[in-house]
Amino acid sequence: MMMTYSLYDNIDADGAFDHIDHAFSRSEDTGKPANEEFHLLREKLRIPTADSLIERPRINELLRKSVDQFPATLISGRSGTGKTAIAAGFAANIENVSWYSVEPTDIEWSAFSSYFDASLSKSVAASGNIWVGAQNEKCVLEVGIAQFMEDHFSSVRAEAGTGKSLIVLDDIHHIFDAVWFDDFFTQLLYSLPNDIHVLFLCRSKPVMPLSRLRSKQMLDVIDEKVIAFDANETNLLFDTMGRSAADAKRAHHLCFGRISKLMEFVATH
Repeated sequence: MMMTYSLYDNIDADGAFDHIDHAFSRSEDTGKPANEEFHLLREKLRIPTADSLIERPRINELLRKSVDQFPATLISGRSGTGKTAIAAGFAANIENVSWYSVEPTDIEWSAFSSYFDASLSKSVAASGNIWVGAQNEKCVLEVGIAQFMEDHFSSVRAEAGTGKSLIVLDDIHHIFDAVWFDDFFTQLLYSLPNDIHVLFLCRSKPVMPLSRLRSKQMLDVIDEKVIAFDANETNLLFDTMGRSAADAKRAHHLCFGRISKLMEFVATH
């Protein structure tokens, strides 16, 4: 099956989901929180779906090669460049997929680790909103992220079926400033089993240097110039919407293949 472009890159927009809710069990003696829990929103763990417009075999083949050659792929591009649509289309052809759309509120380890943990569990993905025990921020230092990864990928192996598995972390730029992010990012890449690939989606590259990871063939980086619509893809897109080749050529020149701008051109010209 060839990958198709989806019109609505709906997770790229800020504020697409509600904030995390919290629940507390309070001590009768002190009235203070005794055991904090998070209310996980299933929407943040759901693979986005949208109407298809055109097939993009060029991008599909690019990602297939990346999955075969690297443990992880990072797609970087501004809002409206189609990152989420590309990932969702690619994920549709993989049997085992874990998806987590990161929000600014997830910068605390307790929130992020709870969602990351839940995203790896098939049982959570199939159920409704889930209450899980929040992990204390100190666990990052006391136990270590490496141990966290080892424990969680052990459970993934136990649940996984056959074939390649894919983990998608969308909008991960929201946690670049977290004090634990560099350790998490590096340990994740070095902990990955051979049959699991991670796809990072972000609006900018992490501040941490990526050159060493790239030189060791641990990470493939694809930027917005690569995922932008080329002239042929723009022609196909405009033909699908009943617009002329001349319009497509003009729009491609003005919008540099950025899908949100191409759609804006169609709406305003």
